[in-house]
Amino acid sequence: MELRHLRHFIALARLKSFSKAANELHLAQPSLSRSIQKMEERLGASLLARDEKQFALTEYGQMVLAQGEQIVSQLEYLESEIKSRQGIAQKRLVIGASPIPLNSIIGPALGGFIRDNPQMLIELKVESWSRLYKMLLKGQLDLFIAETNATLLDQRDNIETCRLPQSNAIFCCRREHPLAQLERVYLPSLRDYPLGVPRAFPDRLREQFDDLLDEDRHDYAGLLKYDQFQPIKASLQGCDLVVLTPDISVQAELASGDLVALEVVGMPDIRANFSVVSMKNRRLSQGAEQFVQALFADHLDRASGF
Repeated sequence: MELRHLRHFIALARLKSFSKAANELHLAQPSLSRSIQKMEERLGASLLARDEKQFALTEYGQMVLAQGEQIVSQLEYLESEIKSRQGIAQKRLVIGASPIPLNSIIGPALGGFIRDNPQMLIELKVESWSRLYKMLLKGQLDLFIAETNATLLDQRDNIETCRLPQSNAIFCCRREHPLAQLERVYLPSLRDYPLGVPRAFPDRLREQFDDLLDEDRHDYAGLLKYDQFQPIKASLQGCDLVVLTPDISVQAELASGDLVALEVVGMPDIRANFSVVSMKNRRLSQGAEQFVQALFADHLDRASGF
């Protein structure tokens, strides 16, 4: 079996469409079909269960996909290592991030990195931390940035986590909000206003707020669960929504006074530990190492100037 057949099959399994896979691979669709057929002939097994309109992976197809992704990933890493030792810098960098660190951590650092590395091809992928973790294992990412304590990522022994400075979880709102006018705000007072909370907020942290963040809120005001924080932040000036978020996500707005962090009596001490996550058995490319350095430099500069 040739490696190109394996790459063709992986693309087909990922895109779930012969036409889309052929387009991505720059092949004619009949050529892709022949490539898959040759692969099946050499393996002596059917990889696809076909009907007139669609297909599904057979048991053998699932097996080939799982092992094939690892084979391709290891080969690409080997090629990268050889080029690195030959002094040929890798010009491609694939970075993943969950939504909050994408806007609050990667965004501010990216400009300086591009300025210093104008030749670099950069791909940014925004997903949940669990999806990013799977992509990293498959070799589809060089690294990603996500919260690693609440998600327990820092307890996995197959990855490296390089922790960025901690962020505090806060309740914030517009400065004209009724709660912002009070000298003291107690947790029960938040029940009278709609609350925004990350959809991926872990249950073990949610429990520290008693029933404040429960979906079944009875006579409480509404609850908004979000994946992307940017549109939520943009909406705060026009309503009485109170949002639970890491303080780094609203650092500029807090500094300008557009938003305020509520001093809530009885607020659980919750800290967001965002980290750079990479594979333990794979050395980062030179470009990836430079990007990590840019992240830390920018993060420290902004922290000292806040």
